[in-house]
Amino acid sequence: MKSKRDTIRNQSLIYILLALIMVLLFILFGKSFGVLFVIANILAVVMIMYLSNLYKKTGRQRFRLISWISKITYCLFLLSFILIEGFIIYELQESKKVDPQNIDFVIILGAGLQGEKPSKTLETRLEAGTHFLMENKDIPVVVSGGQGPAESISEAAAMGMYLKNAGIADKRIFYEHKSTTTYENLKYSKQLIGKLGLKEPTVVIVTNDYHIVRAKMIAKEVGLRNYGLGADSPFFVKINYFIREYFGIVKTWFVQLI
Repeated sequence: MKSKRDTIRNQSLIYILLALIMVLLFILFGKSFGVLFVIANILAVVMIMYLSNLYKKTGRQRFRLISWISKITYCLFLLSFILIEGFIIYELQESKKVDPQNIDFVIILGAGLQGEKPSKTLETRLEAGTHFLMENKDIPVVVSGGQGPAESISEAAAMGMYLKNAGIADKRIFYEHKSTTTYENLKYSKQLIGKLGLKEPTVVIVTNDYHIVRAKMIAKEVGLRNYGLGADSPFFVKINYFIREYFGIVKTWFVQLI
């Protein structure tokens, strides 16, 4: 049998190991959202272990109750995280099966500029949008995005220039210059399409792979029948934002419920 001293020593080694893992994550990847998420989970596990040990040491029922509540809460969180991440992956796969015959408009969502140049994130969206538009030459497109504080022109203007340089005819491009959020992107784009004579359009929303689910949720909220088209993201960016989107989707869901 293990002595009490051996148990304490093993627990101390586990805590030291977890602390080293957290430090190593910071050194290798910096203070990214993904790293903070992993560290928060490590701290949650340490807290649950500590509460369990506290009950074993004292025998007090309140520590047992707190320990069980902590375990159940954490397990529910993990289950919800797995389900939502699975749904994001499912929607990403479904976005590869868009039937262009059902589409009235493409909407490309803005994602920041560096002066007049599209950011890397926006460039991936424009690449995906251009590919779809070149294959489906009868479908028009709304480029959606206003002008931010560090931007020389509106995102919509920069996106329009990119598409024209890529060979998309100017007459196919419609500009939404006012929006600053995804909600506004989709709301104002719907209004613009309505002014063109389509009151209930079916659209393809071009955004990044990790952002498809939330964009579709918001599009449904503003009354747009929609499909998603996901632009590919670099591997580490994808992991980081897939994690972050869990919280964004939960927040959007709660806001819509309220």
